[in-house]
Amino acid sequence: MSATPSVCVVLVWFRADPARNEECRRALAALVGRAAAAHGVQARFGWRDEPEGRYRTWLESYEPLAADRCAAFIEALAADARALGLDALVTGERFAEVFEWSA
Repeated sequence: MSATPSVCVVLVWFRADPARNEECRRALAALVGRAAAAHGVQARFGWRDEPEGRYRTWLESYEPLAADRCAAFIEALAADARALGLDALVTGERFAEVFEWSA
């Protein structure tokens, strides 16, 4: 019996100034569109406003990916984020996390 290939989800989060909400929304819409087209993943994004109101936390989700493709995908995603100017909108840095789904 062959083993089922491991599948992962990539989650990326970052914080940004609420004054940049519309710029972030546009950049993320372009980014998830590129990722979906280039990598055949389901891609979406959302946010939560922090209680202090000093920033908005944005979350991106990309899945499913074969676990052995996750590192290369994250590199490609980071390059696209830079190219779209998203990094300039981020307060701090973008954090990528990978979770493997159980079979």
